[in-house]
Amino acid sequence: MASILRFLIRYRTTILFLILESIAIILIFNNSNYQKTQFAAYVDSVKGSIYAKYAGIKQYFTLKEENKKLIAENLELHNKLNYYINSDTIRSGTVRNVVNRPAYTYKTAKIIRNSTNKQQNFIILNIGSKQGVRSEMGVISSDGKLIGMIVKTSPNYSSAVSILNTGFIKFSGKLKRTGNYGTISWNGVNINHVQLHDIMQQSDVAVGDTVTTNQHSGVFPENILIGTVEKINIKDGIFYEIDVKLIQNMKLLQNVYVVDIHDKDEINTLLSDE
Repeated sequence: MASILRFLIRYRTTILFLILESIAIILIFNNSNYQKTQFAAYVDSVKGSIYAKYAGIKQYFTLKEENKKLIAENLELHNKLNYYINSDTIRSGTVRNVVNRPAYTYKTAKIIRNSTNKQQNFIILNIGSKQGVRSEMGVISSDGKLIGMIVKTSPNYSSAVSILNTGFIKFSGKLKRTGNYGTISWNGVNINHVQLHDIMQQSDVAVGDTVTTNQHSGVFPENILIGTVEKINIKDGIFYEIDVKLIQNMKLLQNVYVVDIHDKDEINTLLSDE
């Protein structure tokens, strides 16, 4: 009790000032509409700032769920677009039959492991044979760039060989502008570059040309992005060796699509009979 009294005596001037100041502010706001309005506006501003910060924090913690929704919506749009693009009109005499059979569909997957520092790099996905994944299915990024190909599956997981592999698997590629096609491989030097082979030296090719998959791939739809021509190497022989800068940063992969090419087994059966 004595300490409280000493505190009040010591700071009596300050305490009296604060009391009188508070009374003055109350009197001003009670008798001035302008001051009331200004104070209310200030309070609303402070509250708005607090609410905005709260909303930002809440949004941050819901990003994962929102990202899942966007991926699912993107998948649905991919499949719907493919449905209409591959609608074939067949005429038989005077009867026209419309057959809507998509050439391929997509499955969403999340990468749980990805290597880029080896000569043979693999990607592990969180879907497997139970989800309809099979070997020789293509893997593309969520925004449509070539990543790799499924080589092995278990019931709930699958392994894909990355485009960053030295000699394990080659991919088909083409120069989008001219249609000249060849094979894509990786020399194991730079994870941002692959090489396009089998383009003849009399072909029209220029730095900056876009490189995509071609229609003969059998694993990927046509025109899936791979990269752009960065350097054209002229060597002895009849073919260029072209350095292609990958569009996709292979270290920044999280969500991908697995491409299911319809009728692939049936087509391969026909090819095996040739």
